[in-house]
Formats: sequence, structure tokens, C-alpha cells
Amino acid sequence: MMKLLVFPHSHYCEKARWVLDYKKIAYDPIAIMPGLHMLTVRRYGKRTSVPVLLDGNDAIQGSSEIIDYLEDKCPDNNLTPANAEQLDVCLSIEKDMDKRLGENIRQILYARLLDYPDYIRFCFTYSMSSIKQFMFTLTYPVLKRKIYDTYVMSDEKVAEARIVFDEALAKIEATISKQPYLLGDTFTRADLSVASMLSLLVLPKEHPFPWDEKEIPDAEIKALFETYADHPVAEWVRNIYRHHR
Repeated sequence: MMKLLVFPHSHYCEKARWVLDYKKIAYDPIAIMPGLHMLTVRRYGKRTSVPVLLDGNDAIQGSSEIIDYLEDKCPDNNLTPANAEQLDVCLSIEKDMDKRLGENIRQILYARLLDYPDYIRFCFTYSMSSIKQFMFTLTYPVLKRKIYDTYVMSDEKVAEARIVFDEALAKIEATISKQPYLLGDTFTRADLSVASMLSLLVLPKEHPFPWDEKEIPDAEIKALFETYADHPVAEWVRNIYRHHR
């Protein structure tokens, strides 16, 4: 059986999980400890990021790379357009929105939520043993600094991230106002990718992470969620999850 190394709450890991589920491929999701995960992941890939898919002797790192691998290995329930022109558009949307939506929403959320260690511990370790959760608590001060330096950086960078995020959201809104999916009438990896990237903001009930078990602890993040709750793209994400997740 395939194994998928994940951070349970990660939107990039959700993207990989969703593809596996959509293709009805049996796999074992394995939550790994942040910080210590670098020792594990380095055995399989050049980067220290997850998701990492393990399939026998093959190790595939990165959500888009995992889709490529699974599309070739398990072509049923295909998500990648065969038409060359549509393929270029699809992959361009996926790459662009993985960055402009995915990276920026992570930066925006971490900027506030890192001050709540109990919530961050829940996100990373809710399915782990109490011993591992205790280890997370002990190492959190170091981990917090590492996450901040890597993903948040400064208040100015967070403000810039919000602008880029909103611009990307407007681009998606302009497309879906004319058609049900990003490439027209067919659900593709572009839709799956964008919906996954926005899952951290929309928190769809079909998402496998138990968001409703822990209240958002920060007033500004609650207000952020409320600001986007009725956004057309948020409703589109909920619809994509209802019909395809």
C-alpha cells in the first residue's frame, strides 16, 4: 500500500490526499512531527517539505509531482486535460495559484496563529500520541521561530501577501463567474488545486481534518474568515468539495 507523509492540516497535503481519494487509491496517511520531519523527509527527497508519496521504491515529493505520478500510474478518473492547449492553461493555473493562494494564505494565518501554541499543536499532532504531543510542546519555541522566519518574515510581508492573495482570488472569481470550472465544464486538477489551497480559509466540512473540534483562538483570524465567508470563490470551493471530495 502507498504511504503519504503529511502534516494533517496542510493544504498542500490535502491536495495530494484528495487526488488519491478521487482516484480511489488505497494509501496510509502518516502524520510526521514538524522539525523532526526533516530527518525523515530528507531520506526521500531533496527538499524538507511534505507531502511525500511512498510507493514501493518510488518516492515522490510535492503535491503537483504526486498528481503527475498518479495520473501516469493510475489513469482512471483522470484530472489532467489531454488537449495540449488546455493542458498548458491547467498547469499554469495550478502552479500560479499554488503560489499566490497557497503560500500567501499560509503566511497570513501563521502571522496570527503562531501565538497560540495549543492550536498549532492541534493542527500538527491531533492524531498523534500524547507523548508526541508533549514533545511538540517542548520544542515549540524553536519551531515557532523557524516557521516565522520561513513563512511569515515580517508584518510588511504579510500585508503584501494579503494584496497578492486578494488579486489571485479576484482572478479566480472572474473565471468562475462565466463557467462552473476553471477550464469550462470539466473538473480538473486546476479546480482541485485551487480548492485545496483555499481549504484553510473555507474549512469545508468534507475536508478530512477535524476543524470543528478546535475553535479558532484569534479574533483577527475569525474576522478574516467572516470577511471571506460569503465571497463567490468561497462558495465555489464549498461546491467543489460537495461534489468532488
